[in-house]
Amino acid sequence: MNISSAVDRTSKIVELRELMARHSAAPQTRGRARLPTGIAPLDRALEGGLWKGGMVELLAPRRSSGSASLVRGLLHETAGQGLWSALIDGADSFDPQLAGDQALSRLLWIRCHTAAEAMQSADLLLRDGNLPFICLDLCQNPPAHLRKIASTSWYRLQRMIEPTSVALLTLAPSPLIPCADVRLELQSVFSLADLEETPADLLRAVKLEVRRRRHAETGEEAFRRSA
Repeated sequence: MNISSAVDRTSKIVELRELMARHSAAPQTRGRARLPTGIAPLDRALEGGLWKGGMVELLAPRRSSGSASLVRGLLHETAGQGLWSALIDGADSFDPQLAGDQALSRLLWIRCHTAAEAMQSADLLLRDGNLPFICLDLCQNPPAHLRKIASTSWYRLQRMIEPTSVALLTLAPSPLIPCADVRLELQSVFSLADLEETPADLLRAVKLEVRRRRHAETGEEAFRRSA
């Protein structure tokens, strides 16, 4: 291994740990099974909100499907609940100027350049287990890089998140997580004219389909679609 690369990697890990220490959230109440997002189409599809101690995979296979607006809306709504969020930005594509002051006020933004860096960041944050909501955005990472993520990596994240109250949402262009509790797919197609609508109107127009759901009580998977 190149020594300078190893040093850079170590320094990033140290920096991330320092950020986590400064911005860690207060311990959460474990009694709630869901984390309501405040976004009606998403909460309907998830039957009440993101799973606490669970992993939700959101597929955005098409451009202009509303994934960026959905991420900004989630960060805004979570901050509005007084909760901290972490955005693991897999390809350094997040535009903070569009997010708004409320979302940024309680956001730990982790800027990554590769899927491997993003997965390592997710591992570190879940080991900490202290942030109520983590968004892992891999939508802009090259498919070839995403295919290199071993399935065992996702199972490791699942084992880490299950005893916590953390809600993890992963965005990807195609299915990646074999152990996701819920897999959704964005069906929206927005035009340039739609961008003139308010953020709230755009979020209300988001269309989602449930591709897979694992029941928390039985562990059984159900495959179905919903509008």
